[in-house]
Amino acid sequence: MNSTLTFFFVIFCGLLLIVINKKLLMGKKQYIHAFNNIYEQLKCRHDIIPNLIDASKVYLGRDQAAISAVACARQRAEAVLSAASANLDENSVSSLGAVETELNEALSNLQSVIKTYPELKKDKLIIDLMDILESSENRVAYAKQNYNNSAVSYNEMRNAFPANIFAGFLGHGRKAALLSFEDSAAVRMTSRILL
Repeated sequence: MNSTLTFFFVIFCGLLLIVINKKLLMGKKQYIHAFNNIYEQLKCRHDIIPNLIDASKVYLGRDQAAISAVACARQRAEAVLSAASANLDENSVSSLGAVETELNEALSNLQSVIKTYPELKKDKLIIDLMDILESSENRVAYAKQNYNNSAVSYNEMRNAFPANIFAGFLGHGRKAALLSFEDSAAVRMTSRILL
């Protein structure tokens, strides 16, 4: 009788581990997929910036510092985004948040400089690029929120009983890091002022 009970207990524990692992794997897959969406949206956003820089250079002869700041911030953001994509962990997500905040500040500064040039405020290409950038910012904000929701969900799964007992053993020892960078509300507001 004891050996039968032991056998069923071992089977139960094995099935429990399989179910927990499957649930955690699904949660991890979901937040990684959500990060891939952020990656795509940020890449699109980063691809718009050189066009804005090129269109602004013609008019911003004496304000090259604002253009240089955006170009450098974009370059750093591209490098950190690629690194985070290759190794998604708390450090890479934190670094990504920091460089995206820096890029948002540089863009906001550039847009403030653009606002001081009447001919730029009327330039159709600049207006179109600002609209595209604003649309891109909205998609980034949505993707970031989706990623953070997925990461919180995964972390809650990891910390819930009985998964919290087995998470480390099953390869889920690290929690999903939340992505935090300054939302670009200031950037979007500046672009509306241009119009």
